[in-house]
Amino acid sequence: MSWAVEREQRLEHLGRLPGKLHHERFEALNRASRLFSTNGVELTNHIAKFVGTLQHANNLPDEFEHETVRLFHNYIASVATLRDIQRATHRKIWPDKPPKDERPKPDDPRTYWEMEVYSPKVVEMFGNDDIQFLFDLRNCTVHHSVPMVSIGTNWSWGQNQPFVHANNVALKRSELDKYTKWTSASKRFLKSQHGDVDFLPLLEEYSKRAREFFQWFWEQIQEAVRLEVEEYYRKRSEFDHWLSEEQAKPDFQQQYGGNPMPGTLRRNRARAHAERCAFGTTGWGGITVDSKGVAVVGESDWCPLPAVGKYRKDDQPASEWT
Repeated sequence: MSWAVEREQRLEHLGRLPGKLHHERFEALNRASRLFSTNGVELTNHIAKFVGTLQHANNLPDEFEHETVRLFHNYIASVATLRDIQRATHRKIWPDKPPKDERPKPDDPRTYWEMEVYSPKVVEMFGNDDIQFLFDLRNCTVHHSVPMVSIGTNWSWGQNQPFVHANNVALKRSELDKYTKWTSASKRFLKSQHGDVDFLPLLEEYSKRAREFFQWFWEQIQEAVRLEVEEYYRKRSEFDHWLSEEQAKPDFQQQYGGNPMPGTLRRNRARAHAERCAFGTTGWGGITVDSKGVAVVGESDWCPLPAVGKYRKDDQPASEWT
């Protein structure tokens, strides 16, 4: 078997592993989490250019309001993105659903795990009226209209009272009242507000809880698929070390006219070989327990990768510099 065939067969094996799919789901979760966090930071930093400063609202450029609305929309949209990707992830890991006659509603798409573990945790972390308002605000923003903001500066002073300069950025209540699909929790929240809605405290509280919930969720799925992911990581890392040694290249310097520096290929291959040896090899046949309670190690489906240079007598060398 040639080096190229060996490489392709190993890649096909890695591509079939359940741990690879879980790895990709972890990556998708991380991307959504980074998107959510970055949107929150950008919105907070933008508003901080005005709120908490001594600027007056009249001196702000028109672009400040437009940018506030844009960043607010991005943040609210990413709230739902993170939630949807979490939902898609756990429904792949725990896919079992109760029969229709055992569901709260026949069209309820939730799985057993979602009903018993995920949903109660969501209620615990995000069940407050103010957080529910943020969820509904996403629907309002995406399906109805992007909320308008009010930007203002208030001064106050009095006898024996210090002068106070307060800047604020809020959602216009008159625009929010035009939306007719608020849930009961959001309606209660809106009734508790006097005038425009100051959303900065809502974002701070939600972001804090979202980080805590993400950590909890990550630990849940990580433990559920730990062995499968570990198998993929170990095999993939061993394969990468093998490729690094096979494809080692020399160093180049201008003083050699663009040619390889003598002796550097041997040195770089030796370094890659040492790293490969330090990592080792992993047989992965699985462990089962027989009827007598004895653990039995299954036959490995991942035999050790061949020594570097095995194919060079008959095939194209792994590196053009030998």
